[in-house]
Amino acid sequence: MSVPPPAPGGQQPVGQPDPYGPPPGGQQQQYGQPQYGTPPQGQPVQGQPGQYGPPPGQPGPYGPPPGQPGYPPAPPVPPKKSKALWIRLAIVAVIVVVGGTLAIINFATSPASSNAGDCLSVTEFTSGGDEPSKADCNDPSANVKIAKKLDSSSDSCPGGSDAAYDTYTVSGRSSYKLCLMINAKQGDCLTNFTSKTQGYKKVPCSDPSKDGELVKVVSGQADQSVCEGTDATRVAVYPEPATTMCVKTNE
Repeated sequence: MSVPPPAPGGQQPVGQPDPYGPPPGGQQQQYGQPQYGTPPQGQPVQGQPGQYGPPPGQPGPYGPPPGQPGYPPAPPVPPKKSKALWIRLAIVAVIVVVGGTLAIINFATSPASSNAGDCLSVTEFTSGGDEPSKADCNDPSANVKIAKKLDSSSDSCPGGSDAAYDTYTVSGRSSYKLCLMINAKQGDCLTNFTSKTQGYKKVPCSDPSKDGELVKVVSGQADQSVCEGTDATRVAVYPEPATTMCVKTNE
């Protein structure tokens, strides 16, 4: 049998058996592209660890070796803040502030925070009526002045029943009594002076509703005699601070 001549370059023609037999070890030499799914000799299959394990810093297919750190854990996701809670707390905070402000204002204008020398506006001298409110003594609505403040509602104003004080009494946990005198000066005219319940009102002396005119007011004396020789038909005596008012009424 004739042997075909060798290919140029000493290479065995493709498709022809090697006349000298397979290479040592029984492996057949293959030319061309490697078969799919079979990596070149000496290289690991994709997805499998190499001969000497995974590259440095990379975990193997079964996790990092014992005692070796793997990938760092992902940072925890911060919880979302609740806007509803913040809004609710803000509303509560506003209510607290507003409520505290109103309490301060109410106490500042309440007779409970008043002292002797302060003036009040009284609309009606009856139980259950509107509470008196503090007012500047030069305000026309300030119709009475606190002559003395007593720490107990059971205490009596100076001079007893002989004095002309109007009184405002508060009983209970906060107990006190205010001894009140008319906040007016000589020459002023009033309406409701003879009323037993209505608060005094300053009016022009030409007002036909007037029922009281202060014809004489003496400070430093609490004596009816100072009104002798005047047109006064009533005398208001206040022992503390000592004051006498001589009043001409329509009677």
